[in-house]
Amino acid sequence: MPHAEVRVDLAAIRDNVAELAVRAAPAQVMAVVKGDAYGHGLVPAARAARAGGAAWLGTATL
Repeated sequence: MPHAEVRVDLAAIRDNVAELAVRAAPAQVMAVVKGDAYGHGLVPAARAARAGGAAWLGTATL
């Protein structure tokens, strides 16, 4: 059976959010993190987004 693997590059999340924040200015960026970031780790993904400049975090549930 094939083995599937996903590697999440938190630096890429941070850098992509930073680029989006520059392009969207003066609007603020909201990163939506839900479902444990689809199994990739909600907290690390959220921290990376905040480090990139996301002013808000959106979730489906608390």
